[in-house]
Amino acid sequence: MRVVLLLALLLLGHLALANWSGHTEDAWPQLAMLAVQATALWAVFTRYRRSPALIRLPWLLLALAVLMQVLWGSTNLLTTVLGDKGGYLYALATVFSSMYVIPCIFMVSRSFVRDEPRVVAALDLVMACVIATLLYEFFTHMLSGPLAKDPSSIYVVLYNADAIDFSLAIMAILRLLGARSFRWRFFYFAASSYLLVNAIVATIYNRVEMHGLPWWAGSLIDLPHALLALVAIRQPPRWLRAYHPSLAVSQTIASLAPIILSMTVVMLGFSMTRISFVVGLLTGCASVLFYGLRVAFIQARQMDMLRAGDLSSLRLEQQVGRDALTGIANRVTLDTRLREAMEEGQRTSHYCAVLMIDIDFFKQYNDSLGHIAGDACLVKVASVLSSQLRARDSVARYGGEEFVVVLMDANAEAAVEAAKRMTGAIERLNIPHPLSPYERITVSIGIAMQAADTPMDPVFLLEESDRALYMAKKNGRDRVEVADESAHDLTAGWNKFDVRGNTII
Repeated sequence: MRVVLLLALLLLGHLALANWSGHTEDAWPQLAMLAVQATALWAVFTRYRRSPALIRLPWLLLALAVLMQVLWGSTNLLTTVLGDKGGYLYALATVFSSMYVIPCIFMVSRSFVRDEPRVVAALDLVMACVIATLLYEFFTHMLSGPLAKDPSSIYVVLYNADAIDFSLAIMAILRLLGARSFRWRFFYFAASSYLLVNAIVATIYNRVEMHGLPWWAGSLIDLPHALLALVAIRQPPRWLRAYHPSLAVSQTIASLAPIILSMTVVMLGFSMTRISFVVGLLTGCASVLFYGLRVAFIQARQMDMLRAGDLSSLRLEQQVGRDALTGIANRVTLDTRLREAMEEGQRTSHYCAVLMIDIDFFKQYNDSLGHIAGDACLVKVASVLSSQLRARDSVARYGGEEFVVVLMDANAEAAVEAAKRMTGAIERLNIPHPLSPYERITVSIGIAMQAADTPMDPVFLLEESDRALYMAKKNGRDRVEVADESAHDLTAGWNKFDVRGNTII
């Protein structure tokens, strides 16, 4: 309440002093305007000190923007009091006016996420400094020297200033609409209120100034600063808490935010062509290069994070020994168990069998019904395969829609019998498959048998079972093929079984 009363007194005092002096650029009215700006700076800095660490930087940037306005007003006051024969104070005021843009651009274009590459922040800072330099050069050239006598030059300056001010305000409003955290919504509410009113006031003030400032014109500059002080020091409105944008809206707006930098540089580059075509062309090229580098660095960082995430998931799966989707053993565990089974077979002459199992026409199933249905199908098949095994047998997901079963102490007949149970159980699931000739989910199985002369290499049996599986699919699918026990050259001969156990010659 005391801040509201103070602002009311300052606003009324500014009007009274301007009316008394009859001129808005006299010292006392300007001093009153500085008091209003200083109050806004104090309110924003107070909010900065009360905010958590993550949200402090944006509030600090807003405070710096207001500080540039305070320094601009102070320089104008010094010009009134001391005079400015050499034009140095006028140049300094132009510098502060240009510097005001830097923190404003930063607070509306930055994402403020901790994992953003530092080089991106450096690029943003460089571009903001380029914009401030271009503004200074543009304003000083257009408002002094030969170009200053051309009325069109003044309008070009005004249009550029309007475009920058309203672009900042619109971007701040968009960031408000895209902020998912209440604290961020409150910050962008304060920033957008200030920038929008400041843009409107600057548009009016600059055009009034062309025809001579009336005594009340300086009070217009008080409005955005008084509003900012009130918003920063008082409780946020309730609708800020009730509003919750979707994740898609938030991400889209955040990705669009950096465009404000490139747009500003392109706009200034186009305007600079009135002074120097080469400078304007180079400015436009710099804008394209900046945006390209920024996107490239962010994409590289995201790809690194994705690779790190995939590697972490893979390592975790390997450590756990389970397939993340189906819950059965994964490829690493399969290799270990198959090697143990083969070693036991060599030691006891009770050899193992390997069944390579593939879901028929699974790609078509995935493409027609979607990956969610495909994942559900894989889970059901894995569960059925697990239910058909003995205690010492094991099943693993080999990759994609392929599974491997290791049967301990099993001859060819026992392996085929186990395969028959598995195919029958999967048929009883009766999972519809509209693009399969069987109109339901079926599997093909290739069987490889360990023998006394089988190399002690799990890859050997896996390759044999995979070739047998290939023959099963080649011969029509929904069937079982067994590699010849007596010869490991699979082209030498085959004992072929259909899923009903009948030998096919």
